[in-house]
Amino acid sequence: MIDPSVEPDRLKESDLPDKLDYILITHGHFDHINAVDEWSFAYPDAGVYISEGDMEALTNPDSNGSSVFTDRCKYSTVASSIEDLNLDFLKVISTPGHSKGSVCLLIELEGQKLMFTGDTLFAGSCGRTDLKGGNEAKMLQSLKLLSKLDPDITIYPGHGPSSTIENELKNNPFFNL
Repeated sequence: MIDPSVEPDRLKESDLPDKLDYILITHGHFDHINAVDEWSFAYPDAGVYISEGDMEALTNPDSNGSSVFTDRCKYSTVASSIEDLNLDFLKVISTPGHSKGSVCLLIELEGQKLMFTGDTLFAGSCGRTDLKGGNEAKMLQSLKLLSKLDPDITIYPGHGPSSTIENELKNNPFFNL
C-alpha cells in the first residue's frame, strides 16, 4: 500500500488484499495519510513507513496540512523510518521540496521500473512548495535528480495521470529550469 488516503471499507471486498506487508508513505500531507490508521488497524502485521523528515506529520496537524484545509487531523499509527527499510526491489529516493521529508519510491520488479512520486513530480508539473516544510530550491534540486534517472521509468504521481521520465524530460517545464 502506498499513500493510504482511502479507507479500506470504501473498497469492494474483492479489491482488498488478503495480506499486506507494508504501508509506505511518500510524504506526510493529510491527503496522503488520511486513512493510515484504518489500514494499520485492518492489517496489524503491516509495517508503516514514512521519512524521518515527515514523521511528525502523523501527530501534528500543522505539519500534515490539515489545519489549513480541513479538520485538524492526528493519527495514532506508529511508523518506522522509510529510510531504514531494506527491500531488494525498492529504492527510496529522498526528494525534499514539496515537504521536508518527501520521497519517491522506485520499484524494480520483473524487468519493470515503476516510481511512485507522491507530490514531487506530476505529469507536466510538480508539487507546490508553499506549505509548511516546502522549499522551492530543494524542489528544483529534487527534480534535477529525478531527471537523471532512466527515461524508461513509469511514474505514478500522487495526483493525476501516469507518465514516464522520458515524457517529462520532453514536456515538463520544471525539468528544464
